Amino acid sequence: MSKKSLLILAFLIAPHLALATPEYDACYQKAQDDDQVALCMKAETLRLTKSLQEAYINVSKHEQTSSWNKGNGLISGNLKDMYNSWLNYRNKYCSLFTLASEHMFGSQNFNQERCLLNMTNDHLELMKTILINASSGGDEHMHEDGEAE
Repeated sequence: MSKKSLLILAFLIAPHLALATPEYDACYQKAQDDDQVALCMKAETLRLTKSLQEAYINVSKHEQTSSWNKGNGLISGNLKDMYNSWLNYRNKYCSLFTLASEHMFGSQNFNQERCLLNMTNDHLELMKTILINASSGGDEHMHEDGEAE
């Protein structure tokens, strides 16, 4: 795949990589084809997965959400079930996405890793929102003028 095609692909995945690391950026800049970009995305997905697991653990420890978990972090309880269900959904969805994208641009590896990366990043952001909401102390029910509803 040409550098021009890689640039176009970058615009398609860039919105989801606001949290990309310098290592990802350096890997991406060195990539010569979409399979090499896929390797960069795979490494970034692994990094994000670790951050996602940490977010789940933080939710399990938060005083407002820990009782909902009814377990021990990602070892047992609702959060473990939720994480495993999400992981299963993500993997199956990305398998279908990759199959459906077979005649589109990019290699099979590229499309698979792009999907995994985007879904992992999106889910991490959702889990961060849970932590923000749980830590807000009810500020989400305030009007713009600071008055409570």
